[in-house]
Amino acid sequence: SPLLPESMRFIACFALVCAIASVGHAFFHVPLPISSFVAPTSFSATSSQLRLRQPMNLCMGDSMLDGILERKRKEVEELKANPPEGATALLEGKKIKGGKFAKAVKKPKGTVSVVPQIKAQTPAGSYNLNNMDPVIMSAHCYEAGAHAMAVCVDKDAYGLDYDDLKRAVKQQACYKGNFPSPLPIMAFDFFVDPIQLAVAADAGANAVNLNMKILDDSLPDMLKTCDQLGLDAVVQVHNSEELKAACEAGAKIVGVTNRDYDTWGRKDEVDGIERLWFKPVEETVFGLISEVPDGVIAMAMGGVNETLMAWTLRDAGYVSVMVGEQAMLGSQSQQSQTSYSAGFNEMKGIIMAFRSKGSKKYGPTATASFYGKGEGAKEELGMISI
Repeated sequence: SPLLPESMRFIACFALVCAIASVGHAFFHVPLPISSFVAPTSFSATSSQLRLRQPMNLCMGDSMLDGILERKRKEVEELKANPPEGATALLEGKKIKGGKFAKAVKKPKGTVSVVPQIKAQTPAGSYNLNNMDPVIMSAHCYEAGAHAMAVCVDKDAYGLDYDDLKRAVKQQACYKGNFPSPLPIMAFDFFVDPIQLAVAADAGANAVNLNMKILDDSLPDMLKTCDQLGLDAVVQVHNSEELKAACEAGAKIVGVTNRDYDTWGRKDEVDGIERLWFKPVEETVFGLISEVPDGVIAMAMGGVNETLMAWTLRDAGYVSVMVGEQAMLGSQSQQSQTSYSAGFNEMKGIIMAFRSKGSKKYGPTATASFYGKGEGAKEELGMISI
């Protein structure tokens, strides 16, 4: 308006431009870039601490997994040459009662449990969170209402180890006597031998992941050792043959995994705009849900990073989902604060949104709910709305 002083006209125009940019950002569902995040007060993530990294330098094998397995076999040889006292005692001791993890993740159809996967980096090099504190991550998982959690313990692949697992377990012990109870914790590793399972149990893990692509015929023996140690086993499967073999071996929890171990990418890729797979869910690896026998807990794993994905998997019949990268990046950052809105911890919002009973039909894409639109918005904006 010509009636306004020149300085006021400038301020009004600047505010209008900012508002238009904000609306456009939400309308096209573009996720916030990492560079726009600021760290929470409990963690200061500098540009050197939160950065893209190069894939692991693997010297042996034709795929990333081959190189990892060669290294794990050497680790097993060292463990057997000098077995930890606590692990040996567990293997030779009485059978331990388990079931905490299975009980926590098992939900009625139409609802879904959420299991955040704690890791400081990925084998493919998609990110690297230096100085990531597993104690803070453990607390975030509990406060957000996660049903269980997983801590990756392969240092070379994921940047964390069993000392980090012990710290996360110790943090959960602080909630003993509270409601909800402390979260059961999975040790996520590349398990090839029973001695590794004993090390996980000795560190305080309640569950482990057993990968059918790695174990194959040795799965029954590994399941037997898990039963002895009181560990729930999530058996990772990637196709119909592996699923059938896992169930025949006695698997009580199967983790249908959308992972290509040659590249560490997704077997079924995701549409960056729609935030869902390019194919209908029943045509992806997650379509294996129709073959999971009654009484076996079905968990979806691998690239489940959006709310609409979690709801789609829930509606397909999955009762649990594991979320990794998106939760980690969210936990280390806040949405940029402005004069009109406070920052919030995205990891907590993501977990709350995954758990919500939102409608896939009427809800927007997951990213839209970050901006307060549609079903799941209140949960995903958790730190503001509560």
